[in-house]
Amino acid sequence: MHTKPVLQDLKAEATSEHCIKINIDNDLSLDEVNLKVLGPERTLLLSMKPRYHEFELCLYTGKPMFVELHTPSGNSVQYVKGSGNDFYSDN
Repeated sequence: MHTKPVLQDLKAEATSEHCIKINIDNDLSLDEVNLKVLGPERTLLLSMKPRYHEFELCLYTGKPMFVELHTPSGNSVQYVKGSGNDFYSDN
């Protein structure tokens, strides 16, 4: 069990236009962990204390999203894979 997050500890993927599947490595302690979902300008969309290592959450945004994992030992930020596909499409 460890408390300092690394890039591989967090996976986030859009499962639909409004939903994200979050996976936090089972070896990362969830004690004192805070998870943030950020919008395209890194604006805060949601802040929560995860109770499970794997879960899905839904909120409205068609833009790119990012997840930010905070622990007392460090932070990890990742792009939500598949979010904002229309935003990044070629014209």
